[in-house]
This record gives sequence, C-alpha cells and structure tokens, in this order.
Amino acid sequence: MIGKMNRYPTFYNEASFTQDAGGGVTQVETERWQAWAEIQDRSGNSYSGQATDLTRYDYRVKVRYDSRFSSKTTMIYEGQVCVCNSVTVESEGYKEFMTLNFTRTETWVDLS
Repeated sequence: MIGKMNRYPTFYNEASFTQDAGGGVTQVETERWQAWAEIQDRSGNSYSGQATDLTRYDYRVKVRYDSRFSSKTTMIYEGQVCVCNSVTVESEGYKEFMTLNFTRTETWVDLS
C-alpha cells in the first residue's frame, strides 16, 4: 500500500471570508502542505452539455490519516486546482488512511 503512494501533490485549506482594508471580502489561506498520496484517475469521461463538449475529471486520492484534511481542502495536482467532493476515513481500528474524492476545476497554477 505505501509503495503505491508515489505522488506528492500540494493541499491547502482556506478559512472563511475576511474583510480587507478596503472593505472588500477575500478568502484567507490558513495552511498549505504536501503529502504522499496514491492518486487514481477515476473517470475522465466526456459528456455533452448544451451542445458543447465538456470533460469531467475525478480523482480518488488516498493519503495517510491527517486531521488537516476536510471536505473544504483544495488540491493542486499536475498544475491544476482540484476541489474536494467527499472525505472517507478508513477506520478499522486505528485511523490509518483517508480517501478523498476531487474534481478538477478550470483553474491552472503556473508551476515554473
């Protein structure tokens, strides 16, 4: 199992909205970390929405249990921002692993 964890994506959590000096509202990143993960491309299926070809990508990500992960955790994987859909803790006895399901967004991050 540990040998399959061969990817090292970046994860981050954002707190609720905060008011900035100009009176506007922004989200604040509270923590950012990297973790070894097993990432499976679960569906990459194409579908047609209103006569436009669209592609939806879902990732199943398995990581060691860490209390920082939540359903609001965001992942950056291969330069693309992914949002979390669900979190499952594998808890037969000791909490050892978590499975998170992510969906790609249209946002890219420059990794250079």
